[in-house]
Amino acid sequence: MNFEYFIAKRLAKKSGKTFSRPIIIIATLSITLGIAVMIFSISVLQGFKSEIKEKIVGFGSHIQIIPYKAHNSYKVEGISLSKQEKETILKIPNIKSIHPFVTKGGLIKTKTDFQGIVLKGIDKDFDTSFFHHYLIKGRLLNTKIPNNTEAVISKQISQKLLLKIGDKLRVYFYIDNNYRARAFNVVGIYETGLSIYDEKVVVCDMNQVQSLNNLDSNQVEGYEVLLKDFKKLEQSADDIYNSTSQDKSIQTIQEIEPTLFSWLDLLDSNVFVILIVMMLVSIITITSTLLIIIFEKTQTIGILKGFGATNRTIMKIFLYNAGRIIIKGLIFGNALALSLGYLQDRFHIIKLDQESYYLTSVPIEISFIQVVMVNIGTILICLIALLLPLRSISKISPIKSIRFD
Repeated sequence: MNFEYFIAKRLAKKSGKTFSRPIIIIATLSITLGIAVMIFSISVLQGFKSEIKEKIVGFGSHIQIIPYKAHNSYKVEGISLSKQEKETILKIPNIKSIHPFVTKGGLIKTKTDFQGIVLKGIDKDFDTSFFHHYLIKGRLLNTKIPNNTEAVISKQISQKLLLKIGDKLRVYFYIDNNYRARAFNVVGIYETGLSIYDEKVVVCDMNQVQSLNNLDSNQVEGYEVLLKDFKKLEQSADDIYNSTSQDKSIQTIQEIEPTLFSWLDLLDSNVFVILIVMMLVSIITITSTLLIIIFEKTQTIGILKGFGATNRTIMKIFLYNAGRIIIKGLIFGNALALSLGYLQDRFHIIKLDQESYYLTSVPIEISFIQVVMVNIGTILICLIALLLPLRSISKISPIKSIRFD
């Protein structure tokens, strides 16, 4: 049996009735709360970023293929990908799907109010899973019917303009120095909570928007590409660029919405501050606890030194004791964080103001890799911090410590 571990185990059993016992309990609770807060904070951050990214991508996709001239022109330039070009893009490993889109700015006017909007035209190849998920009333438009006049609006637009399922939606456009109107039938209402899109995006049939932009039936404004893995966004954009002709431009969702993604990146700094604070609390707690234990066991240290135990051996004994406190705190902390995370994910206990946070409740996304990294990091940092109080053992004199009271 390991001698140091045996002595540490015996000392731990005898500490039940000593004055250091409450300190050990407090230290365990501090580490428990520290690790729980760190894991829960990371899970909330990951969940929040994933939810917001999902909504942004739902409206704009991961990557857009547009005409090269579109960057320097207010007029919609038509683009068309051949069947071979589409097949080449779909063969790229991280590509999930590709579909065309056309947009047109307009104005909805009712008897009581008006609202500037963007018509987004889609066809039968469009991935409707995003709008299906956030559809709250009615249905999505039937893209199999050519030139249909159906439209899907947001809850925000419907409330402002007092529109409901079955109502006529009249949209006005300014084209060639003249106003033109188009009427649509409202068949569905969606709500994502992302107000910057909800207040303006109206989904309709692509043919309607193509005619408004004077585009042929085989021409579109661009193509939206969905990926399997967001982390490979830049690599996939480069692969698509190398697979298309030079008259086309590639832009990622991060380039389309730089403000939103910069805001999401800023959230990392908040969690980083929480991690540092919780880590400092754990370090201060465990080091002060070990110093108290060493002070309490001064006579024991003197006796061990009198029997020939080296400073290294005695350090290992107290390191085992401190390690037991850390491990116990980690076990309880992980259990607490994962339990709270499950309850929040399952029952949405903590609510949010959707207008401010774009979400109705605190999102949770637990990454077991990050949980393991937090645990390993806490153990290593705490053990390194323990080297300072352990050095005080070498300064204890056997003769003085045996007579210490």
